[in-house]
Amino acid sequence: MKNLEDLINIKLSRRKVLKTVAVAIISTSIPFNLRAGHNALDSEPKIILNNNSDLFFKPIPPSDKDELILPEGFKYDIIRMWGDMINDEEIYGINNDFVAYFPINGSSEDGLLVVNHEYPSPLLSGNYTDEDWVNKKIKTNEQILKERKSVGISVFRVKKNEDGWKFINDGNFNKRYDANSEIILTGKASSSSEIKNSSLARGTVANCSGGVTPWNTYLSGEENFQDYAGENYYRWDDNGEKFIEEHYGWVVEVNPFDKNSKAKKRTSLGRFRHENVCIALTDDNRVVAYMGDDKVNECVYKFISKNKFESVMDGFNSDLLDEGNLYVADFESGKWHLLDYETQSVLKNNFNSQADVLVNCDKASKMVGGTECNRPEDIEINPIDRNVYIAFTNNSSKKDYFGSIVCIKEKGNNYESLEFEWDVLITGGEESGISSPDNLTFDNKGNLWALTDISTGSLNKGRQEPFKNNSVFMIPTEGKNKGKAFRFATGPIECEVCGGSFTPDGTTMFLSIQHPGENSPSLENLTSHWPNGGNDIPRSAVVAITGFK
Repeated sequence: MKNLEDLINIKLSRRKVLKTVAVAIISTSIPFNLRAGHNALDSEPKIILNNNSDLFFKPIPPSDKDELILPEGFKYDIIRMWGDMINDEEIYGINNDFVAYFPINGSSEDGLLVVNHEYPSPLLSGNYTDEDWVNKKIKTNEQILKERKSVGISVFRVKKNEDGWKFINDGNFNKRYDANSEIILTGKASSSSEIKNSSLARGTVANCSGGVTPWNTYLSGEENFQDYAGENYYRWDDNGEKFIEEHYGWVVEVNPFDKNSKAKKRTSLGRFRHENVCIALTDDNRVVAYMGDDKVNECVYKFISKNKFESVMDGFNSDLLDEGNLYVADFESGKWHLLDYETQSVLKNNFNSQADVLVNCDKASKMVGGTECNRPEDIEINPIDRNVYIAFTNNSSKKDYFGSIVCIKEKGNNYESLEFEWDVLITGGEESGISSPDNLTFDNKGNLWALTDISTGSLNKGRQEPFKNNSVFMIPTEGKNKGKAFRFATGPIECEVCGGSFTPDGTTMFLSIQHPGENSPSLENLTSHWPNGGNDIPRSAVVAITGFK
């Protein structure tokens, strides 16, 4: 079976052949002295910086500065940063990732922000260095507690006034879920022997990207959960309490409007390194959840609910994500394959139950024909054409160093279909100007916004040097600029830009600046001081960008 990189190369080769035929036909009807002086198939025209009159912003060049840089006419407000409080008792987490805006009474100027915090920083929270880890220095309980409280999910209110966006300390909403919170395990794996017969998990960790449901809840993907077990950098085995690995790697659902509700881990969606969850409704109102396993040579999934969505008033207790079927994508045949223990003999021969299949999705998916992909990360749906777009960040083992973005079109434009077609929107590299697309979001006009995640160790080095710091790009999905990347923002040193989302009216984008100065060896030798400057430590922060019309 071919992997995704092989299939992309085949598709691009076919595209090139078609262009060759088209150019040959056209060129035979053009006088020789008027033909292009270069091979028209070398590439499509490169983007000429600042010469795109149809754009609503002036694209900016790459930067390696310790700043968040935006185009002319745009500005940002810092809403919360690492070290701030979100209420009278709880601190805003570190390494913010996905951010979603929930309007209050439909407002684009008053709502709730829900933000993921992907992983702790032992250095910034407890002055625990890489050297301490190499020397196997044991963390104190105080250091471990600070790390536990620095991850998870933040919920808080924000408002826009004449001075910009402001944080609101609202006791009715503002709250934290962290690595100590009690989380309910629901779905087909709950209480099974595969997850130690438990219906509860201690906390949520590795919260990367996420999604929003039609019933106004927030979905958070637990990604690199494996980093918290065993002899690793985080070492959370304090007071003899073991980290139960099978309790993590799920999709977590949170009701931001009910401060007293407990979060729920929806096990029927499968356990793997969840990047995000993108929700769609079928024509008959079944819920479809698209998901990617953010690891090299892993798969793309979708879940189709058994029951139908009826009303936003169903709220948090609808449990629509607990009953249904889970599928894995086969890009070679253009089909979705069912991951069901009862009906798939290959799964019955290798697993003990459906719970076992769900806990070990990464193994089960390939057995039924899932395509190995190049780190499938964010998946989002275009509100205009209803197609599904997937960011494949990279896979150096397959010599895919710059990633790509692929578009899936379900047969009949029906999200419930088990057949699909797909094509490549853009491939990364110097020609396109983008590398390592990660988070995706759409504006109301169907423009795709891609946020990049070149690994910190590769930034401004070798083949990644031309791209400089991680950036935000706008990529039209229609028109003459379809599939071209226009740089809108660049982040500070060693950061990842992530979590982009818009207010309903499209006038504000919320963005997370994650791990600036990530490679700092010590508090005395910091590589970034963003956003406060001076000698301050680098601080992850969520910002509101305005200037959109």
